[in-house]
Amino acid sequence: MRLSLREQPRGFELLLAQAVNACLEGDTRRSRSALRLLVNATIGFDALAMLVGRPAKSLHRMLSEDGNPTLENFTAILAAIQHETRVRLAVSVRSLG
Repeated sequence: MRLSLREQPRGFELLLAQAVNACLEGDTRRSRSALRLLVNATIGFDALAMLVGRPAKSLHRMLSEDGNPTLENFTAILAAIQHETRVRLAVSVRSLG
């Protein structure tokens, strides 16, 4: 089942934010899980493979529970998702103290 950006734009945005925030917090397992859900719900692994120039099977492994994508692959995946969905990430900085 694909996540429709028109029908559920906020759900997509929250999942994308969760993937990136988890990565920034050092929770790579949660980040990979959110990215895997995002890919499955939007563009799919076959389209992602074409966009990033990696085999779909390799991308599945990278985003699996025990996966370990390089920073280059991680950012390529994020860029492809943003390109295909026309949604852009923005960073904000705030002090916790």
